Amino acid sequence: MFLESHALVELGESAQRGQRFSPIRERELDPALRSLALRLPGAEQGIVLAPEFRGARGVVDLLAVTRVGDRFAERIATDIPFVTSEADSALLARLSPRATRTPEPLGRTLGVTERQTLSRLRALARARAAQHSGRGYRRADGLDPIGRAYALEAKVHDWRQGLSQAFRYASWADAVGVILLERPSDVEAVKSQFRAMRIGLAIGDSWLVRPVIGRPDPGRRLALSEQLASTIASTVTAAQPRH
Repeated sequence: MFLESHALVELGESAQRGQRFSPIRERELDPALRSLALRLPGAEQGIVLAPEFRGARGVVDLLAVTRVGDRFAERIATDIPFVTSEADSALLARLSPRATRTPEPLGRTLGVTERQTLSRLRALARARAAQHSGRGYRRADGLDPIGRAYALEAKVHDWRQGLSQAFRYASWADAVGVILLERPSDVEAVKSQFRAMRIGLAIGDSWLVRPVIGRPDPGRRLALSEQLASTIASTVTAAQPRH
C-alpha cells in the first residue's frame, strides 16, 4: 500500500505551494515541531508531515496529519480526480454518500442560487466526485476527510501573533498549536488564554496546553485532505524510476 499504518511520510518544502520566508530563530524550533508532531495522538497509525503548508487561511509552519493508515492510498485508488476548488469542496462536504440532497437547500446553505448549485453538481458528477440519485445528488464513496489534521505554528516569543494565526488555522485544521522558543514571563495567564480558545501551547517540545480537536469548516477540511492527497500522489509519481 502507498501509506500504511505506522508509516511516516514527510513532504519537502519544495512540494508545497506558497513558500514564505521564515525567521532564523523560529527555525530553531523545527526539531521541536517534528518531535511534538510524532507524539500526537494517532501518529502510530500513520502520519504525514508537511512543512510550510498553505491551507485555506494562511501558511502554517508544520501540518501534521495523523491516523491516516492507508487512507490516502484508498483515496488515490478511487481514481476520482482531486477536488482542487475550495468552492467544490464546500459543496461536496455538504453531500452525503448515503443520503440524497437536492440543489435548492444546498444552495441556501452555501449562499448561492439553485441554478449555480445544480451547475456545480453536474460538473462534479461528470468528474465522478458526485453521483446523481433520484431528484438529487450524493457524494462519491472515498471522498471523506482523512485523518486528524494538526496545524503547528512556531514563534520565538510573540504568543499573541501565534494565537491570532492559530485561530485562523482552526477554520481548516482539526486542532492547532503554537510552539514558543522562549517562555513568557506571565506564562500562567498565557496558558489560560490558550486553554480558553482550545488552542495548544508548547515551550520547545513540551506541551503546556494540549491541542483540542475542534470543528473546522467542513468544506475547508475536505479541501485540505484533497490538497494533501494530490501533493502526495505527485511526490510519489515524481520519485518513481523512469524506464
